[in-house]
Amino acid sequence: MKNVVKNNVTFIVSSSEQFASFWNMIFPNHWENFTFEVLDHYLHPEKNYLDIGAWIGPTVLYAANKANHTFAIEPDPIAFQELDKNIKYNSSTEEKITIINKALSHKSGTKKLFKRVRFGDSSSSLIPTLSEDFHHVSVFTMKELIREFGVANLSLIKMDIEGGEYILVPAIRSYLKKHKVPLYLSLHPNFLKSFLEKKCSKEKERKKSYQKFINRFVNSLDIYEFIYDSTGKQIETKNILQLFMNLEEPAEFLFTTTQWNKK
Repeated sequence: MKNVVKNNVTFIVSSSEQFASFWNMIFPNHWENFTFEVLDHYLHPEKNYLDIGAWIGPTVLYAANKANHTFAIEPDPIAFQELDKNIKYNSSTEEKITIINKALSHKSGTKKLFKRVRFGDSSSSLIPTLSEDFHHVSVFTMKELIREFGVANLSLIKMDIEGGEYILVPAIRSYLKKHKVPLYLSLHPNFLKSFLEKKCSKEKERKKSYQKFINRFVNSLDIYEFIYDSTGKQIETKNILQLFMNLEEPAEFLFTTTQWNKK
């Protein structure tokens, strides 16, 4: 076991070899600082937090010290096993976390979860990219999540699902429109492009499909008046379509209905 510290929060994690370098070197050294600024700003002891794509728990364990209750979704079997282990090491917050070994999707049932390089490495996805190797995983909808686990009173949703966001966000638009929960979203255009390279044999077809995905995705986020990049800079909503069309590398964005003033 290992004690790790992020900002003023301390928790215990497994010393498993596969994830040791993350906890020892990457996590303490400014890993996704903006992510934790967002968590600090929005999480509240009387409100709940939904983490879609929880991986091995860095944001979940942190959030459990800030929010009333944290709901963590992680379909990758290797990552989920490590997540479960890490949560159980922290008895003071264990009861404040619900972990769910499923994937959130536009419909329920069973789907293939593809590895990109290695299962457990935070890059597995419901869309095939570099590898055809997969695990079958259970998937369910937002309505089923709410009904089965009592998810409510959210102050923040974090979504980091390796390209699946382009499908999931349009599927949960009605929920976002009704509840207007701030959404902290990781985009993976490289995953979507890899998927379309497999699916479409012609470049013209790929470009057309990519534009269709991006258009639908952006239209699903039109309920949010304020958008910020990972530097805290506000992005004009009129520029978001072009920005997302030209995005080459993974990036994080915050979507809110109220202005967020970075301190």
